[in-house]
Amino acid sequence: MSKLPLLPHITVILMLLSSCFPLLVSSAKCHKDDKKALLNLFTRPEDLSWTSSTACCSWPGVICSSLTNRVLTLDMSFFNISGTISPSIGDLPFLFSINIEYSPSLTGTIPYSITKLPLTSLTIRFTSLSGPIPGFLSELKELTNLDLSGNLHTGPIPDSIASLPKLDRLTLFGNKLTGTIPPALFRRLTSRNLLYLSDNLLTGEIPISLGDADLGYIYLAGNRFTGDASFLFSQSKQATEIDLSRNQLEMDMSSLSFPQNLRLLDLSFNRINGTIPASLAHLNDLNTFNVSHNMLCGRIPTGGQMKSFDASCYQHNKCLCGTPLPSCHH
Repeated sequence: MSKLPLLPHITVILMLLSSCFPLLVSSAKCHKDDKKALLNLFTRPEDLSWTSSTACCSWPGVICSSLTNRVLTLDMSFFNISGTISPSIGDLPFLFSINIEYSPSLTGTIPYSITKLPLTSLTIRFTSLSGPIPGFLSELKELTNLDLSGNLHTGPIPDSIASLPKLDRLTLFGNKLTGTIPPALFRRLTSRNLLYLSDNLLTGEIPISLGDADLGYIYLAGNRFTGDASFLFSQSKQATEIDLSRNQLEMDMSSLSFPQNLRLLDLSFNRINGTIPASLAHLNDLNTFNVSHNMLCGRIPTGGQMKSFDASCYQHNKCLCGTPLPSCHH
């Protein structure tokens, strides 16, 4: 076996590192147009340790392409940003993901210039952004994830958002949204992932299109929904978590069948009647269950995971009985 001198050994190692980790090698570079846009991005740039004397691809929260040195992702989840979002965000032509979280001093609205971006994911949550959710977000045709939760948004969910062809996850919980769920939301789309609209002021009936979409996670708690939501339930559906609590829903629970992989079911604080189906005892993954504060009657099923749920999960119903409540008397 031949022995190479030490210097060629070092050269070979550096070449391998260059090919395997191009991001590390190119991190000192930065496209001048991207740097200009980033420096103007927030009206209070002093909240960030971004300086014109360093390359923008090395700034915290900025992720660049290792090949082109263009900004691809902004992850502002570790900063408390104040001020507003500048229209200069539209001057980052390769930006496909935005994540801004936990910045209660960030105010204003989302600028229209964001529609120039090839975004697939837009997350701006737990800030003080206010006003209606912009209808122009429907122009982001590649968007698969939209999360504007925990802000101060008011008004309805724009009908135009329902037209987004690739939308897979819609998270708008913890705002002050009013009106109904757009009937066309997720229509003609199957196996969608997540709908999270809890803790708003939404009203009306849940559109049947959500049943057709076969969502994996459905969180509609803490609104003012009415009507029958039984179409969300079926043994053939893929849902693993369903939370419809704290609404005004009316349906017969006796007739429901449940997805086999269901882990969470919360129907508490509604106007649900009937009996609790015995089939719930056969759901091996069910670990959270609550039907308290309804109009249910009859014997509580036993066996399986049902033994894990205490009396608080059943209290304030019309006439439920059996473990963990007092025994049934014929």
